[in-house]
Amino acid sequence: MSKRKDEWTFEKNVRAGSAIIVPTGTWHNVINTGMVPLKLYSIYAPRKHPHGTVYRTKDDALAAE
Repeated sequence: MSKRKDEWTFEKNVRAGSAIIVPTGTWHNVINTGMVPLKLYSIYAPRKHPHGTVYRTKDDALAAE
């Protein structure tokens, strides 16, 4: 995470059951380094996506923006 897109200042390994909180305006990325598929739930306030929206891949999510 970082305030700048070109300068990552925070990196952390997490495991199953972890929560990641990303402050507003912070650049972020999540990379699955494990062997099990990652399930990621994003909660925004205020809402960014219509209710029930599901993206199966990161590419799907990026294409929808």
